[in-house]
Parts: sequence; structure tokens; C-alpha cells
Amino acid sequence: MLVEFRNLEGRDPKLLQRVIQVIHHLLRHQFLHVEDRGSPGMMETLLKPEIERLVASYFEVAGYRLAVRDSEGWAGILPDTEVVTGPRMRMDETLVLLLLRRLWGEGDLGKHGNMLTTLNEAYDAYQDMVGGTRRPALGIVEFRNLLQSLERRAIVRLGEYDDEARDMHLTIRALVDTVSGTQHLLHIEQLLSGPDFQDNDEEPSDENEDNAE
Repeated sequence: MLVEFRNLEGRDPKLLQRVIQVIHHLLRHQFLHVEDRGSPGMMETLLKPEIERLVASYFEVAGYRLAVRDSEGWAGILPDTEVVTGPRMRMDETLVLLLLRRLWGEGDLGKHGNMLTTLNEAYDAYQDMVGGTRRPALGIVEFRNLLQSLERRAIVRLGEYDDEARDMHLTIRALVDTVSGTQHLLHIEQLLSGPDFQDNDEEPSDENEDNAE
């Protein structure tokens, strides 16, 4: 593989620098989207068949699969679960991600498969999802912070804050379907029906009290 990079450097040093930029970005953020600053050029570089093969081979060695979805405007690296284990997400992160996938699947899709909603609408849906469970809901600021962490990975995009509406546009990108595929939507019901989430207002029976002594 080093030979391939050296050959590219000999033929086109500037192209090699663009390839290195793409690799660095994916290592740091995992995904890129053409609507984000600086990403159109990186996507254009990746769409060259020779470069896509080179970058795919680079990440394959590290246990990752390169995915390029030109029609949806994104590219990224996905862990090969048989080789590496991805970072474990906190429960709140998992719930928010799966909520976004559900909203995306229920909404009207526009260019690149984007679904447009707002921060407040998404937060209301989140509160409905965790309502009636023992798990305390995130505050709106914490919820927005989680969205901002997903924005850094190009999964969503937040607009400017509207002081009058006290809200902001939220674009959920088609990338969310790959990150939290359809099969994972079942986990919402499983998570929310589990003992960690359910209220249990029943008083302990005498028998249980005796067993506890």
C-alpha cells in the first residue's frame, strides 16, 4: 500500500495531499457531507475510482469499510464488527440517534435524502419517547449538545438560532439510516420496555419483605 501512495506522489503530489486530507477528516470525524464547509472538494476527490480504491484499502487494513453514497452526498468509514469494536455509546446518545432515525423515516425527504424539522419538534418527540419511564429526560440544552456532537460527524445539521421563535432548523441526513439501520429501530421499544426504564409503583409484598430480611 505504501507503494501505491508513493506512486501517487510521483504522479500527482497535489492529489496525494487531497487524499491525505480526506483520510485525516474521516479518521477524525468518521463521515463527511457535501453540504458542509470544505467537504465538496473531498467528496470530489473520493469519487475518482482510483482514489476510492486506495482510500478503501487504507481503511480496510485498520478494520473499517469505506462507504461512498454520492446520491445522498456523504462518505464515511464503518467498522467491520468482526475485526474491530466501535466506541460504546451512552444510553442517551443511543436513544437520540434512534429517535432521529425514526423521525427521518417518517418525514418528507428532500435533496440528498435530507429531512427538515426543528430542534423543538425533535425535543418534543424525544420527551414523548421517554415519557412515563424512570429514565430522566435530558434537558433541552443537553439534547442540543448531543445533536451538536452528531453534527460534528455530519449526521445532522443545525441552523442558526432564531431568537424570536426560540428554535432552530434541524436537518436530519440520510446518513442516519446507515448509522442506525432499520433493524435497530426495534431497540427503542426494547430499551423503553426494559426494567431500567419502567416505572414500578407496586409496594413490596409481605413475602418479598420477608425474603429481604
